[in-house]
Amino acid sequence: MSALYTFLVEWMWGIELPWATTVGPRLRIFHGTGLVVNADARLGADVVLRQGVCIGSRHDGGPSPVIGDGVAFGAASLVLGGIRLGDSSAIGAGAVVLVDVPDHGRMVGNPARLL
Repeated sequence: MSALYTFLVEWMWGIELPWATTVGPRLRIFHGTGLVVNADARLGADVVLRQGVCIGSRHDGGPSPVIGDGVAFGAASLVLGGIRLGDSSAIGAGAVVLVDVPDHGRMVGNPARLL
């Protein structure tokens, strides 16, 4: 199963989502090409990921984000470091998020700022 998963998901679909990643129920991936999620990241329920999203540490061995329930990611957004994204928050396309996001927060830009 591991070889089949690696071939289909990583090589054919371009999605790097390790088995070790904690993922809540009902994860949705739209146009997943180029999607990278660190094995140490934690994703809550009802998270929506789009193409080009990167969720991970800021450096090798560093902490990874904790993503709350119902968080939506825009295309090509980056969420890096030991931060927390609150429930029902949204990350705009192309945003680079390096700080905590409150529940229902909306982050846009590079560096990302709260709307």
